[in-house]
Amino acid sequence: MSLDNITQFNFPKIEPMIPNFPIINKDEPYLAGAYYERLAKYIIDFEKDLTDSEEVGAKLVSFGESIIIHVEDLGYWNPRLICFYGTDSKGQKVQLIQHVNQISILLIKLKRIPERTRIGYKLSQELDELKNKEE
Repeated sequence: MSLDNITQFNFPKIEPMIPNFPIINKDEPYLAGAYYERLAKYIIDFEKDLTDSEEVGAKLVSFGESIIIHVEDLGYWNPRLICFYGTDSKGQKVQLIQHVNQISILLIKLKRIPERTRIGYKLSQELDELKNKEE
């Protein structure tokens, strides 16, 4: 078979398809960033009543079992994901990623892990930085 007999096809030029994502207003009260700020304030307030030998912990009950973690940090990914970072009771590093509609967390006081910055102080600094960026 000779290539000379193959008909040339003129295919139309195909433009790349760009997804039509909604424009996210950073001030929307239902974004993960707004939940992050509210959770951070709850944690900061909870930590105010703890002694120097205690720190904020979280009891998670949505996995069919009860998991307790020492909360070390909090994060988010807009529009709807919240992340909790910490250490479980066995000393393993854990990261919980939840949709904002699934957040159900019980703050508890735990014996403080030595030589670690308490989360309330850390979150307070981060909220101040966010506030300064907005101004």
